[in-house]
Amino acid sequence: MSSLYWINLPSLTITLCLFFFTIISLLYRKTRTAAFAFVGFSWMASVGHWQYSLQLPLTQIQQAVWVEGRIESLNHETTHPRFNLSIEQIETRPLSVKRLIRVSWNNALWPIKQGQQVRLLVKLKPPHGLANEAGFNYQQWLFSENITATGYVKTNTLNQLLDNNISFRQQALERLMQLKLHNERWIIALTLGYRGLLQTEDWSLVQSTGIAHLIAISGLHLALVATMSYFILAWLMGLIISRFYQLHGLNLHKLAIVATLFTTYAYAALAGFGLPTLRAWLSLLLLVCLFLANLSVTLRRVLLICLLCFIVLFPLSLFGLSFWLSYSAVAIIIFVSWRWPSQARGFNLLTSFKLMLRIQLALSLLMLPIIAWQFGYVSLLSPLVNLVAVPFVTLLLVPLCLLAIMCLVYWQSAGSLLFGWVDQLLNVALHYLQQTLSLSWGVWQLPAIPLGAWVMFLLALVGLLLPHVGKTKPYLFLLFMPVLSFALTSNNTDWQIDVLDVGQGTAVVVSKQGRALLYDVGPAYPSGFNMADSVILPLLKARGIKHLDYVVISHWDNDHSGSLPVLQKHMSIGQIITTDKLCRRDQSIKWQGLSLNMLWPDDPVLHNDNNSSCVMQISDGVHSALLPGDIDARIERGLVQYWGDRLKSDILIASHHGSNTSSSGLFIQQVSADYVVFTQGFMNRWQFPRQEVLARFAHSPATLYTSADAGQVSFKLVYQSNAVIEVSTFRQDYYPYWYSNFPE
Repeated sequence: MSSLYWINLPSLTITLCLFFFTIISLLYRKTRTAAFAFVGFSWMASVGHWQYSLQLPLTQIQQAVWVEGRIESLNHETTHPRFNLSIEQIETRPLSVKRLIRVSWNNALWPIKQGQQVRLLVKLKPPHGLANEAGFNYQQWLFSENITATGYVKTNTLNQLLDNNISFRQQALERLMQLKLHNERWIIALTLGYRGLLQTEDWSLVQSTGIAHLIAISGLHLALVATMSYFILAWLMGLIISRFYQLHGLNLHKLAIVATLFTTYAYAALAGFGLPTLRAWLSLLLLVCLFLANLSVTLRRVLLICLLCFIVLFPLSLFGLSFWLSYSAVAIIIFVSWRWPSQARGFNLLTSFKLMLRIQLALSLLMLPIIAWQFGYVSLLSPLVNLVAVPFVTLLLVPLCLLAIMCLVYWQSAGSLLFGWVDQLLNVALHYLQQTLSLSWGVWQLPAIPLGAWVMFLLALVGLLLPHVGKTKPYLFLLFMPVLSFALTSNNTDWQIDVLDVGQGTAVVVSKQGRALLYDVGPAYPSGFNMADSVILPLLKARGIKHLDYVVISHWDNDHSGSLPVLQKHMSIGQIITTDKLCRRDQSIKWQGLSLNMLWPDDPVLHNDNNSSCVMQISDGVHSALLPGDIDARIERGLVQYWGDRLKSDILIASHHGSNTSSSGLFIQQVSADYVVFTQGFMNRWQFPRQEVLARFAHSPATLYTSADAGQVSFKLVYQSNAVIEVSTFRQDYYPYWYSNFPE
């Protein structure tokens, strides 16, 4: 687990040395504990180097190549699908080890379905994602899912469907969608574990009410299926054994348990062998093996053995969030069982209810710091909602869905009837869930609080729940102070500029004393993916900012303005500044002691869209930043002639993302920036920033950053002071771990 904090992988030489040192240490009894620790180090280092060896060579990156393979993802899209493809051959060369890639296909020639064998012309690039302070780390997710490249399918008449033998899950998905149920997206998530149909509003609902774990097929669902399977199989086998004297010597209990392994394995297959389901099934397999071998092992050791097996079999899952959420929940349940053991013998409804209530309250309380740290909110509704939702989903909806999907295969009318009942039940449940969102106290949005503060918060909670020991418990309340201190208002007058990583586009946040303005909003795409939802809003919420005083739109190209409608829908905005109004040369706005000086355009009607960009300089009188939009060299010369030395700025966002039509030598010299940031997409087709532009900046003293390489670039400036500007980047300073920036 220490590999979570490695900045770089140990070299192959060090890894081999660790391996040989482990062998030597195992020979001596006194050093065996250290030897097993070195096994862990060398194992994870080996996994990392193995992943490096699976990366595609440069000859197969950024150029069209033919690949053959099997489609691994369930899919419901018909024209613009995005799917995982397990490739077995590149061009004419078979691969000794299959590679998993993730590609999109605009205007697909046929419906993409799981299980199909295809031959496609694709253009790939190394796995890469946006890297911002509070956004989803897509690159780390790709690594944890063992995806070695991403890209798209190129239009070509030779793209070919080799085999249309689609999977059972895909067939089940299509049959469910044919029923045209009102809540089909929820039913499909509960039945097949496929959440691709859920909308943004649906995720907001389940996160706010704390029931996201119920719509993902996980250990809770598999435990239910195992219990049901055991009793049904034991009853059926009992009927058979009782009628044949020769079978009376068989152990019915063991037979039912072993058979349950097969039924739960089938259920895991129905769920697509998702990692949460696999974790639960492997744990069940271990428990069955221990039972059959008649071995008595403590619950703590069982948990550790399960961890060991899963990390050995699926080491990359260690870098995914679901791994930690699952095992944290299991650890809490074990803690509750140890702290408040049940005294009742046999089955008792009241005792079972008390146990469930105790576990649910403990989960809600002890998972609070983990959820708050990772997602930035606390749901006070979660304990109450889960108290009803857990038995409703696990004891009613899931069994009905499983019975219905089996009937849908062999007796369609009965399956349709059962799914109709599930649909009606979900109508009622979702109605009441929506009502809970109207409670203003139900969900608290929190600013970003460091991990260390949440760790102390968790230690305080655990300590208070432990048995009474001496008079130390009152002092545990001091551990709550770091988290509570973030509720205090800061009097710091310093200001900050955050150049966000929004791919091929621009978005810059300027903040001071809890207030903010935004220059450009980044792009939005036809698929619905946009930078407001994925980058801007998460960062603002993490900073505790609920209102933007100004949003400046430099011009109306999609890469600068595309996400504005989504931003307006979810964020309160004081005023939108465009070249149609307020942004004109010689105009200025005072904001919290900062001057927002508009340097261009003179008249937007006289210029094309790029050259009419709103050029703004932000200054506190000592430090300043220049944001020029997409102007070209002609406008840059005009700015130099008109403004002269007033163009001098400490920070420059490079014109037009580093295009060779901009960043002229005269302009670079006149601005004389200490820091220059190029905002551009990873391996973009225009090759921004252009080499010619970088060569021109090489003659200046500026430090250069590119958002694709550095991620979010942040500048902290001391208000009206000559103090050195503090610069940090997401990939190097905020989250520099090897797996989140893989491959380097």
